[in-house]
Amino acid sequence: MADSKPARNRLLGQTALRSCLWLLLGGWFGSYLLFGAVVAPTAFAVLPSTQLAGDLVGPVIMKLNLYGAFAGIALALVSKALGRGALLAALPIALSALCLYSHFGVSAELAEIRDISFGPDATAETVARFGALHRISLAVFISVGIAVTAMIGMHARDDSHSLS
Repeated sequence: MADSKPARNRLLGQTALRSCLWLLLGGWFGSYLLFGAVVAPTAFAVLPSTQLAGDLVGPVIMKLNLYGAFAGIALALVSKALGRGALLAALPIALSALCLYSHFGVSAELAEIRDISFGPDATAETVARFGALHRISLAVFISVGIAVTAMIGMHARDDSHSLS
């Protein structure tokens, strides 16, 4: 007995949604892993000054924040379309908000005070503020990375249940 056309279309739609979900998650996870494990440490190890390393790393982290904002919203929509439940729809929205906070709040202020903090007019206050913002940026980055990793596990669990 052949599958009905609506059933095939539904299966095709589910497959497309799952593919989109895994591409978004994989891109998010992979970019964070590559940045944290390779790009940032290499920049600070190879470049002759921390200011040059920051010139490279700053724009990269800003692009990662924008991707995270986009991916979070897209993942929430895909999760909802797949019927994955409230947590897997809400968590990526929260991560998207964190990425936007990091981009427009933390990273923007870091960019504003970076030259002052490392220049001849640096004060103890600007250096301390830069350090505090850097710690916040790092905490957000690590938190988002851990949450994305957790989402991978949750989606894999849901996929395995739907396939069995």
